[in-house]
Parts: sequence; structure tokens; C-alpha cells
Amino acid sequence: MNTRTITTIIVDDEINAIQNLSEDLNAYPDINILETTTSALKAQKSIIKFQPDLLFLDVEMPKMNGIELLQEIRPYIHSNMHVVFYSAFDKYMLDALRASAFDYLLKPYQPCELKQIIDRVHKRIESSSNNFEQSMRRLLNDGSKFALQTMTSLLLLRCSDILCFRYLDEIRCWQVTLTSLEHHRLRMTIKAKDILNLSQSFARINSNCILNIEYLSSIENNSLRCILYPPFTNMEMMASRRYYSKLKETLEML
Repeated sequence: MNTRTITTIIVDDEINAIQNLSEDLNAYPDINILETTTSALKAQKSIIKFQPDLLFLDVEMPKMNGIELLQEIRPYIHSNMHVVFYSAFDKYMLDALRASAFDYLLKPYQPCELKQIIDRVHKRIESSSNNFEQSMRRLLNDGSKFALQTMTSLLLLRCSDILCFRYLDEIRCWQVTLTSLEHHRLRMTIKAKDILNLSQSFARINSNCILNIEYLSSIENNSLRCILYPPFTNMEMMASRRYYSKLKETLEML
């Protein structure tokens, strides 16, 4: 019996299509529809904010199609999100597969076709239920404590306990700096993308530093020096031109 709720967002510029899919999904008690929207721009913010388990994304939409939308938000969503493109045209199927979609639903679909997708999502989630990084992401999003495995111990933290991550070139691993200014080296298998996927509050400011932007007060235009909120105002942090542009886009998204 499936007990875990599968959070879901539906994006489609046709209200009737949203209503039909919502009604069909309501037949599954463990599917929790967080939001539906007809706007691609609104969808970007909602998907990044809620990080749903399952995303139904219409391909043909005005201003920005579903595949373009996914490409825009890909750096800000966790890797285990199940993206299902659905469209009345099968000509987009190949593009959807190239965009690493979880599945493709052709309108008008049959109930059995939707059921097959939901069953596949269940199996995928059950098979990865012990995945450490996925558990951390889910806990971080609701503000609960989470476990972070370092080289020597298991830390129980909240997102607000973390100030930044720095990459140590000499030993090729990331080190977390807590707001208490304690340092802990992370497992060597943890990559930058794994850290960035943990929370939208974590942003890369240069190639060797990922900052919790909740503690970022400002960035000087000329020097790109990062000014942090007290009591971290004396810490030296510099953004690079490359990541400064990405950071501005992220801040506008939040």
C-alpha cells in the first residue's frame, strides 16, 4: 500500500485540460495537487518553490513552451522530479525525451495510460526511498532538521544552520561552514550540483563557493565583494562575473 503523498503541479494554458487532468488525478488518494497554472512564468516560480515530486507540463504554450520552461528551471529543481510532458501532438515526443522527461502523455489520453504513469512514479519513488540526498531535499523544504554526512560524523542541521560550502582543491571535496563557524568536510562523492539541489537558498557565487543567500546583504558592483549580514560582515567572499549574472537571475526568480 502506498502511503507517501506525491506532490504534483499541473501547467497547461488550457483551463479545461487542467480541470480534466485534476479530476482524473483526484482518483488517486496519494496524489496531492499543490497548484495548477496556465502561466509559464508563474509556473517557474511555483515549481522552484514547491519542488514537486510530479510535474505535468504542457508542451504548446504561448510565450514559452513546456520544453523551454524545463530548460530554464533545470538548474533550480531537484534531479528526482518526475516531469511528464503532455500534448495533443506527438511531434514533440522526441524533443521531450531529449529533455530527459520521465514520460509523455498524448492528449486525449485514456485512464489506463495515466494509471501506467502514476504506477511508474510510485515504483521509482519506492525504489529511491532510501536515497540520502532526496531525503535531505524534502526535509530542507519544510524547515525540519536533516542529516548531513561528513567524513567523520553525521550532522543534524537546518538550512539556517549553514552559512556556505567551499571546495577544497587540495583534497577535492566540499567543506560546509556552519553559522557557528565550524567546518566539516563532506564526502568526496558529493558534487556541487548535489548541494545546489538541496535548497533554492544555496547559490554558487564563484567556482569554489556556494553561499546560503539568506545571509547575503549585498554585492558591490565594481569589486563583486559579497557583504553578509551581521555577525558575518568581516568574512571575505567574492563573486565571479560568471556566477554573478546567474545569481542575479536567481534572486529575480525568488
